[in-house]
This record gives sequence, C-alpha cells and structure tokens, in this order.
Amino acid sequence: MLRMIRLAVVFALAAAPASAEVVRIEVQSRADVANGAGFGTAGAYEKVSGRIFFAVDPSLPANRIVTDIDKAPRNAAGRVEFSSDFYLLKPKRIERGNGAVLYEVSNRGGKGMLGFFDHAAGSLDPTTAEQLGDGFLLKQGFTLLWVGWQFDVPQRAGLVRVYPPRNEIDGIADADTSAAAASAPSRRACNSASR
Repeated sequence: MLRMIRLAVVFALAAAPASAEVVRIEVQSRADVANGAGFGTAGAYEKVSGRIFFAVDPSLPANRIVTDIDKAPRNAAGRVEFSSDFYLLKPKRIERGNGAVLYEVSNRGGKGMLGFFDHAAGSLDPTTAEQLGDGFLLKQGFTLLWVGWQFDVPQRAGLVRVYPPRNEIDGIADADTSAAAASAPSRRACNSASR
C-alpha cells in the first residue's frame, strides 16, 4: 500500500522541475468509497489520505529556482524538508487495477478530475456514488492521486496543500494581494527578533 503511494508520488514528481525525495508517508485515514460497490473489473475502491514528507537538496541547480531555499532550515543531511497533503483513490485489491496513476495538479487544493472525466458532482472528499459520477476512471482501473503543491490554500478539510519550511527573514517583505495592489505593492517590515 505505502509502496503504491510512494511510486505514485515519485512518478508525479518526475515531471516537476525540482528534485525531491520522499522521506516518509503518514496515512491519516483510509475508508471504502461508494459503500464498497464494485467498479468494473477493478472492483471496490478505497480512499487513502494523509501527509507525504519530502527532502530536497538546496544546492542542486533544479532546486535553486525555489525562492529563498538558501534561507530555509536544513536537516542533519543538509536537506530542506517540507510536507504535502495527499488524497488517493485506488482499487482495494491493487492487482485488479490497470497499474496506472492519474495525478491531478490541483487548483487551489481541490479535486476536479472526477468532475471532468467522470461527470461527478464536485467534492473535496469523494465518497458517494454521486461524488464519483459515472465511475469511468474507476471502471478502467486507474489510481487517482492529488498532492498539495500550493502553500496558500485555505486550511479546510478535503483541500490538499503543501507545508513549506518556515523561514525567519529580517528586512522588507513585499506582498501583492490584488490586481490593484500589483501596480502599487505594499511594504511591511519583518523582524524575526520581534516574533
């Protein structure tokens, strides 16, 4: 089970420009979907969710594009650690699946893949037959994966987000919060000693 999640994450990250390794996976919940109903030859599906922990080498050229990675705290091996939420829909008996993982790069932490491919009702925690739609992807045996990649997603049940390391930065921080602010950014002084 954890091996399947690791493989899915590795394949998803292979397309990313930065290089990261999975350090560990914490499964926080696991449950049947659609009351255990079968989907074609793939059979019953389950949802698995939790957190994936990563470590990156900040000295690699591919990782230097990450803003302020040189200022992030490092572990004993000199790597920068961070984590992301994940949500996985997979056949309960993985050998009945087709061996392929579909990974959605979520917009704002949501799960749009089922609505697009399976004509499903929108849901942050797809569980019911209605939320899984016509089951097209599931009947084909696909494993579906969502991994958080945006840090500013609201912390709300069902949304997936990334948890970057916290940097203590002294100086000026710029923040654009609207289209109007883009033409006149506000400045706020930051001082880590005052926190």
